[in-house]
Amino acid sequence: MKVFLSNVSPRRAVIDLWNVLGAPSEFRWPGFLMAAMVTGSIFWLMMGQEGRALPQMPKIIYINSWRADRSDAEIIAGNIAAARKARAEQAEEDRRDADIRHMYKAVGAATGLDTDTMAKQADAERAADARAKAAHDKALIQRYLPKGAKLVVDPDAPASGTE
Repeated sequence: MKVFLSNVSPRRAVIDLWNVLGAPSEFRWPGFLMAAMVTGSIFWLMMGQEGRALPQMPKIIYINSWRADRSDAEIIAGNIAAARKARAEQAEEDRRDADIRHMYKAVGAATGLDTDTMAKQADAERAADARAKAAHDKALIQRYLPKGAKLVVDPDAPASGTE
């Protein structure tokens, strides 16, 4: 190992380079220029590459879209309007899901599958999910609603088990 390390020392490399450059040869300077061009082109290509760095932090823009002097009635009215909009969007999504289920049921019936049993099982799973969500929502309301506070309910909202 000691012999190997003595052959790869930087001092030895400089001496070898000096001997090669000093030796008389007709290909010395063309070879030197060729080696310099290859090395330079490799470095030039590497400098043109984009390096990977940490991603830039996202710019967060805070927008205050509510007046500071709103009354509680205005806040409640805004919340009720937002809840109505969310319920309308959910109803539209439920209608699209029902259409898709109807198409899948037609395809399943055409291929000989027992679609009635699968539909009953899927309806039971959806009902169980709805009950679990309602129980979770009720637990959140009980946890965060102050004692004695009355829950504000939209009079046009469909009846649910969370009130």
